[in-house]
Amino acid sequence: MSYTKYNQLKINGQNFEGSKLADYCHVKLKESLTKDWEVQVFDFILKWLDESDEIRLKTSGSTGKAKSILLKKEHMINSAKMTQNALELAADQHALLALSAHYIAGKMMIVRSFVSKLNLSIVEPSGNPIKKIYTPIDFIALVPYQLAQILKSKPEIKKLKKIKTVLIGGGSTDHSLINSIKDFPNDFYASYGMTETCTHIALQKLNGPSADKYFNTLPNINISIDQRSCLQINAPHLSEESIQTNDIVNIISASEFEIKGRFDNVINSGGIKIFPEEIEAKLNGKFTDGFIISSIPHPELGEQLILIFDSDKADLASLFNSWKEIELALSDHEIPKQIEFLSPFSYVGNGKIDRLKMRKRIREKLKNA
Repeated sequence: MSYTKYNQLKINGQNFEGSKLADYCHVKLKESLTKDWEVQVFDFILKWLDESDEIRLKTSGSTGKAKSILLKKEHMINSAKMTQNALELAADQHALLALSAHYIAGKMMIVRSFVSKLNLSIVEPSGNPIKKIYTPIDFIALVPYQLAQILKSKPEIKKLKKIKTVLIGGGSTDHSLINSIKDFPNDFYASYGMTETCTHIALQKLNGPSADKYFNTLPNINISIDQRSCLQINAPHLSEESIQTNDIVNIISASEFEIKGRFDNVINSGGIKIFPEEIEAKLNGKFTDGFIISSIPHPELGEQLILIFDSDKADLASLFNSWKEIELALSDHEIPKQIEFLSPFSYVGNGKIDRLKMRKRIREKLKNA
């Protein structure tokens, strides 16, 4: 049980080890002022310190329907060591836990702090988690939404530029965000992974002269595709079973791949398979409101493309001005045949848009119109 040697953690500058760390967590859990997000942190630390070799988590649905699984602590340590080597994390570097410890991304930030002996600061997960941080940060993991919110504030942009390594995960990073940080002096990485693989199995450098065009797998990760062109992952040091995803990919080489979209999001319109994620990437930066590409039933095409804005009303003048850009950016079969407005958008727990629910909502709206 080699995981038992990783029982020392520095939290908000205080160093704890073994039973003292467990006692500290128990005390915090009993305090009436401890918030729900803090409970998730201290509860996970106690589970990490217990005698079990495994931790039970709920998947986010990357490999199918969300389900409860057991992850081996040994595999979580292996993942943390891979991240340590890939991102050159060092003891006493300052890491900020900006994600909920309810999910694997937040849990693994804690595990990385155990394994790499990082100084972990914990803050309430929010859209702008560095707003009240005034001490230097070396390492942070964010979701794209958080990055977008931070980039709206000049004071926070200055802070962001001083963070040595920024890891982006939990969803695709659109081109407008990448363009915003492409000349930043620090390192930004997009990550690809899931609960079943203890977070990321591949990284993509997003900025600087060494930026990557594709995702690059970490060492000892073997990838392939099934008959649907969906990614298969074989990584015995992270999972005893091969992982079958629903992510459609192009494999560029033995260690490189690009994501086309999710199999369960594919729209079949007139016999042509269309990936909404690809269209959205081409349209990024062309609208002020959030948007997604979805579909509605069509008697001849089967499904018809629809562009949905996160807004209560149409700005027809703006849409008219943007339509020429849409036509230039998209091929004929990618151009939406209808535009609708629906607000607020529906999201799942980890911050991703709930595409299935949005599809149901827009169809219900049009049915009752």
